[in-house]
Amino acid sequence: MPQLAAIVIHCRDPYLIAPFWSTVTGLPIVPDDLKKLAERALGPAESVLLGASTGDGLHIWVAPAEELPPVGRIHLDLAIGDGELDAILAAGATVVRTLPRWTVLADPEGNEFCVFRRP
Repeated sequence: MPQLAAIVIHCRDPYLIAPFWSTVTGLPIVPDDLKKLAERALGPAESVLLGASTGDGLHIWVAPAEELPPVGRIHLDLAIGDGELDAILAAGATVVRTLPRWTVLADPEGNEFCVFRRP
C-alpha cells in the first residue's frame, strides 16, 4: 500500500512561507535550506525542506510556483493545544472564520488551513 512521503506546499515566496510553516508545524527547516534562506540564496525553482534531514518522519516541501490557483493549493488540519492558536496567529496567520468545532485560518499567502482543539 502506498504511504504518504511528504506534503508539498506551493507558494509565491518560500522566504516567507517556509519559516511560517516551520513555526506552525514545529518541523525544522533542514540546515542547508535554513542557510540558503538566511542568505537569500535559493535558486529560482528551489524548494525548502521542513523535517528531519535523515528522511524519517513527516516532511513538508515548500516549493515556489509561477502560477497558483487563488485557493486550494493545500489544506492541512492541525490539532492544537492551549496557547498554540496565539502562536500561530503571531507567526502570521489570520482568522478566516470560526466554526463550532474548528477555526479556519490562512497563512501569509492566503492558503487556508484548519485548527481544532486536541482531544
